[in-house]
Amino acid sequence: MAFYKVINWAFAVLGFCVMALFLFKLEQAFSATPTAEAAQQALQNFQISIWCGWLLITGPAIYFRWKAGNHILFIIDYLIAVTAFIIFGVYVNRGAELELWSLGDSFRGNVTFLVIRNILLICGMTAFIHAAIWWFSKRWHRR
Repeated sequence: MAFYKVINWAFAVLGFCVMALFLFKLEQAFSATPTAEAAQQALQNFQISIWCGWLLITGPAIYFRWKAGNHILFIIDYLIAVTAFIIFGVYVNRGAELELWSLGDSFRGNVTFLVIRNILLICGMTAFIHAAIWWFSKRWHRR
């Protein structure tokens, strides 16, 4: 395996580890006697870590797709993003069940809406980048 491939995989693993670390901290915040402030801070940190991890995984995915035509990191990126936001929704719902906060009765205040909106946003951005790389790696679009 070439050195540049090792570096790219290292960035992708680092992105996953960032998310896993903040998921662990989120679980710690909820496993102890949670306060609303600590739980909200842990949720915000986890959501930020999802986006930072997405950046760290998408960079190598772009490189592998451009240089080798390999889609594996994009597939991993989609799976990790969807799974991470589902876990995020579970913890938001868990905080509401513990009466740390109220979500409201409207659809926009619903956890499902929050999760679907975030999943569509991150998957849409990933799909746009994926399609752009496919488009610009072909020569026929330049005619």
